[in-house]
Amino acid sequence: MISTSTASDLAEAIREFVDLGRLARQLADAEPPADGTCVLHPSRAGLLGLLVADGEQRLGVLAASLDVDASVISRRVAALEEAGLVARRPDPQDRRAHLVGVTERGRAVLAAYREHRAEQLATALAHRTDEEVGRIAGELRGLVADLHRITPAPRRRSDPAPAR
Repeated sequence: MISTSTASDLAEAIREFVDLGRLARQLADAEPPADGTCVLHPSRAGLLGLLVADGEQRLGVLAASLDVDASVISRRVAALEEAGLVARRPDPQDRRAHLVGVTERGRAVLAAYREHRAEQLATALAHRTDEEVGRIAGELRGLVADLHRITPAPRRRSDPAPAR
């Protein structure tokens, strides 16, 4: 069993790691490149990745999967639809609802986004070997699996809703 000071150190390292994601989102919010390259915001890339992995889905299912409000998903889908990266069609089970799916252009843009991110990582980690980074990736996956064992405390009525 690890000590609480080691657990605190890990919690701080996790916060620093999460800050990298915030930085990526801030960079994505900056001005698009002048060369006209397609820039995909990380939150939209996550939505596209979910649709590629799980197939077309209703907006409510997407919102629940990503743990965001339905209005957030609605805006993201509208932006992706306007860019031609997703398409909606009536749900055959319930014509009042729609299914959202990735277009071929969406798949291509997501693949280019992932390739670009991989190139950025490869450049940043050029001083490390494939074996070393492979071990780190394996350890991170194991850590994530371990941390999924944490049971969230039940919320009391007086507790504020979690920030999104």
